[in-house]
Amino acid sequence: MGEARDLGNPYELRISVSTRFWLYLIPNISSIFCSLFVLYHFLFDRTLRQALNNHIMIVLLFIGLIYEVTSVPLMLNFYQNGDSWTFSPQFAHFWTFVDYLCYSMQIVGFAYASIERHILIFHSNWVSTRRRRFWIHYIPLTSVVIYQVAYYFWIILFPFCEEILRQSPFNGVPMSCALSNPVLYKYNTIAHQFLPVTLIIILNIALLFRVLWQKSRLNRSVEWRKQRKMTIQLLSASILYFIFMGPRTLFQFCRFLGLESNDILVLFYHSAFFANYIMFLFPFVCCGSIPKVGKRLARLMCRKQRQVVVPGSLPTNPATKKRTGQMGMTDF
Repeated sequence: MGEARDLGNPYELRISVSTRFWLYLIPNISSIFCSLFVLYHFLFDRTLRQALNNHIMIVLLFIGLIYEVTSVPLMLNFYQNGDSWTFSPQFAHFWTFVDYLCYSMQIVGFAYASIERHILIFHSNWVSTRRRRFWIHYIPLTSVVIYQVAYYFWIILFPFCEEILRQSPFNGVPMSCALSNPVLYKYNTIAHQFLPVTLIIILNIALLFRVLWQKSRLNRSVEWRKQRKMTIQLLSASILYFIFMGPRTLFQFCRFLGLESNDILVLFYHSAFFANYIMFLFPFVCCGSIPKVGKRLARLMCRKQRQVVVPGSLPTNPATKKRTGQMGMTDF
């Protein structure tokens, strides 16, 4: 990758750099703590760990946590240093790989979760045995992760084009030259953005209607109580994608059609900046699906307080003092 730097962009965000810094710093710190709290319970609570609907959520939480402790701090450093911050081509490759992979995995992974949730709720017999769970649940989930890692490993770490260091105008992430290829750009946009977001919208609307129809028409109150948490968990998370990913996808679609006016580009850059809030808020949605989360949090806080050792005075029993004086305490 060359050392040339192209930061001049006529469509810079209308949000000041200092405001951008705080708009990312505060939510990022809160999200990291929430991610650790949720992952702790998802991994160490046997009931939550064995629930099939939580497996993709655990993967997405790990992806988001990696993003928040690697790419976001680099964005914050970019907001502080701007043009004065220089880095090597190898570092640029690493940052681009982590950022692109985590961001795409969050969208594609949630699209997969939307598909799988229909299976878990309406076709639970498909995963009723260990063999069926292996083919219907574990193999697709693993394939999604492997595909994403392999794809971005190839186009970013082994590009087939001449690299020129250009950074994103709104967060400083180095942009891969591979996406300047028209064919690869169209594939990446359709397969990793348009299609997943469309699936998320359609499948979650369909899920809501199917659950309401099954509850009202078939009067399956017992099954509804079992399915309610899975449904609410997915629908709550899908709201984040509607709010923060919907505008970005809409303006990206306009650019895809060649409608790159100044206003469209300004709106696209601003929507792309706030689309990262999916990463920040996703752990809080998952936290709401933990049973008795308030009691668990209170128990965790009480445990930390009990671990604080308060120094106190030693007993002043004369016999104890005499025995202590007879021992070799002067060796210290």
